[in-house]
Amino acid sequence: MDSRFFVVFADILLPLALGMALRRWGLSRDILRLIIKANVVGVASFLSLVSFWSVHVTRELLWLPVSILPICFLPVLIFYLFQKNRFTNPLDQGSYLISMMLGNIGTLAGLCAYVLYGEVGFAYVQLIAVPQILVIVLFCFPMAQRFYEMGNAKGKRGERTQFIKLLLTPNQLPALGVAAGLLLSGCQVERPEAVGTLFTLLIHVSAWMGMMPVGYDLHLSSVGTWAFRLWPIFPVKFIFLPAVLYGLTRLFVSDPAMITCVILSAGAPTAIFAVAASQLYGLNVDMAESSFVTTTLVFLFILYPLVYFSGLAG
Repeated sequence: MDSRFFVVFADILLPLALGMALRRWGLSRDILRLIIKANVVGVASFLSLVSFWSVHVTRELLWLPVSILPICFLPVLIFYLFQKNRFTNPLDQGSYLISMMLGNIGTLAGLCAYVLYGEVGFAYVQLIAVPQILVIVLFCFPMAQRFYEMGNAKGKRGERTQFIKLLLTPNQLPALGVAAGLLLSGCQVERPEAVGTLFTLLIHVSAWMGMMPVGYDLHLSSVGTWAFRLWPIFPVKFIFLPAVLYGLTRLFVSDPAMITCVILSAGAPTAIFAVAASQLYGLNVDMAESSFVTTTLVFLFILYPLVYFSGLAG
């Protein structure tokens, strides 16, 4: 068996465990904030630039950012048609919906795509992940605030964050890295060989820097409480969305690598942004954490191996 297959497990599960250990050992949260900022502003921006430096813009490539719309909003449709009454508390409803619609695309699906297709695969997934930031800002945060207001007996308003402040932050630098990489590729600027070597190292560093803070804030005691009540998320994320996006993508794309990257993104487990939004707006954090952990495990041990060993991975 190819040793590359196990890289994803090591780069996701080990830093999660390390983050939980660091919390028990009393590591300062300020240090974790510095790690997060260094990863987003420095490492992730560099990875975006370098990966897109190798991408040639085609008409098929345009489908990738557009595909985030069905990936995110088909779960919203399912929620309002079939699942809204599954939980009566609006705070539970808000966390449930956000956990269903947001995926860990940039980190987990991106790492899987890199293992399968190298830098180009990583770049394809980032083209899907970057627009998800707009979905979070324009839809998820206002929706989370609305559910908070519905569930708060005193009618208090959740914390408001200005749209411009959310977009114009250093956290959006990876999007500039995408643009810079595409510009260098379009101008046919030759990429130094050392840059590719550094990319190979930093993609693993970025995964560790991204998942350690997640593990630091993760409380496994909440997982069992909600795991079985969240079962409808699993067929939506791991059967319905990959199947629908496969069919849609085949209409616009012929490149097998692109198709597989869309499938990985459609089946990406609950994003840590779902936990962050639940914390920020006073929703059910335990539910979001449970969804994050359980869907991540299903993705790692079922969907990812299926894609890796099937004909989809080429």
